[in-house]
Amino acid sequence: MSTNRKRISGRLEHLPRGFAIVTEAGHHWVLEDVEPANDHFGNEVTVEGEVVGLDRLRADWLGAV
Repeated sequence: MSTNRKRISGRLEHLPRGFAIVTEAGHHWVLEDVEPANDHFGNEVTVEGEVVGLDRLRADWLGAV
């Protein structure tokens, strides 16, 4: 498994920079290559993918917590 992979849980939001996970600690992860379902926004989700920048994650999958 690549060391650049992460699994992150938090609240899904639509920010000016795109779809993002906001963790309980207040960190923002902007998601790439994912189109979340409308019912996920504002709810807790888990996403897994490859880190592609300081705060960007190329998502492989996203699901409700």
